Amino acid sequence: MKKQKIYVGIGSGAVQLGLWAYYAKLSEMKVILSDVDSVKVDRIRKNKNSYYINIAYFDRISSVKVGPVEIYNLNIPEERNEILKFITQANDIVTAVPNISIYQKGISDLLREGLFLRKETLPVAIYASENRVEAAQTLKRLVYPGDDTPPFVQFCDTVIARMGGAHSDPWLMKKLNLTPITPESKEALLVEDFDRIIIEKEHLSKNYSFDTGFSRFYAASDIGLYEERKLYGHNAVHSLLGFIGKLKGYKFMSEYNGDIDFGYVGVDALLEETGSWFKEKYRRSKEETVTEDGYKSWAIQLCRRIVSPFLYDSIDRIIRDPERKLGWNDRLSGIIRNALSAGVIPRRYALGAAAALYEKNLTGGGAISKLKSIWGETNKGEEKVLKLVEEAFEVIKGWKESNCRSLWEYSKKKNFLGGA
Repeated sequence: MKKQKIYVGIGSGAVQLGLWAYYAKLSEMKVILSDVDSVKVDRIRKNKNSYYINIAYFDRISSVKVGPVEIYNLNIPEERNEILKFITQANDIVTAVPNISIYQKGISDLLREGLFLRKETLPVAIYASENRVEAAQTLKRLVYPGDDTPPFVQFCDTVIARMGGAHSDPWLMKKLNLTPITPESKEALLVEDFDRIIIEKEHLSKNYSFDTGFSRFYAASDIGLYEERKLYGHNAVHSLLGFIGKLKGYKFMSEYNGDIDFGYVGVDALLEETGSWFKEKYRRSKEETVTEDGYKSWAIQLCRRIVSPFLYDSIDRIIRDPERKLGWNDRLSGIIRNALSAGVIPRRYALGAAAALYEKNLTGGGAISKLKSIWGETNKGEEKVLKLVEEAFEVIKGWKESNCRSLWEYSKKKNFLGGA
């Protein structure tokens, strides 16, 4: 009989419970979860070591029970020791926490201790899913500061394009008939029907008999292509639409259905302002989405998913932590820089950055000062980015003071989008 593979998940948020642990369970792995949220740990245990997620399809929402799983509280020494034991045996380990800054708050120490106790003949892959470029390399440096990672251990970056999250509004939960995470929970997870996880190609199988427990991975030789497509494509347009949607008074992305701004601002930003430089940069690769037809197909499918009428993706979730999203290397400032470097003027993404600053109730000069303070030290090309965002801010300000519902139509009148 084939030995059951062990999966260890660190963190128990929407990405962990709604994607990784769910598919680990479908792959018939032994699922071990850990967190510092004692209430969530206790509730899952009381629910016979199981929990619920809600999956949004294009025509319905279905509830799914996930379990049995084992879950441990990392704040309790005895339970932390149990996790350490599983880390010494696990086949696949996944970190899924809100931000990579949390790596230094116990996660790197936990992994260092557990991996130190592993047998050298037992390979393990550790996947970082914190939605940051080179998150896995950051984690590796913290676990092995001297860059002396054992050959049987590999840290892999991941690209996860699945959308959705937690909902706690009782009215919405009742309206959609969402099943809470556990009967005692006050929130429910609603995630889209999407399971394509792209991972950095592992090398363990060459020298060890390693085989991931997940059957639906797509292993990429050049993970950077997919990280940039996600950050400067998916994440960038999501944030652009999210911040503008907030100024429109929207609560959910699905409210963009029938809004011409979705197409002429959002979709066009993805096709023209991301696509132009992205396709050129990676044109020598064999990836389908760097071709004209392939990229267009990917972009249209992504946009269809963004406004899914059953996903109810929260605007507030999408625009959370705006300063991070405006960071020099993050989605909005990052896409503006990349596009400008390629000779493309990303006016739509500039509107997104301006909308993020406007939403913070800043004046024109104050908005630009705020953006510079977010960036920190002066960076190459800073003035070009600032000038474009400053122009976009005046458009956003004028649009909000006007009676024009459509940002695209107002921008055309002001000739900001070149009359397009």
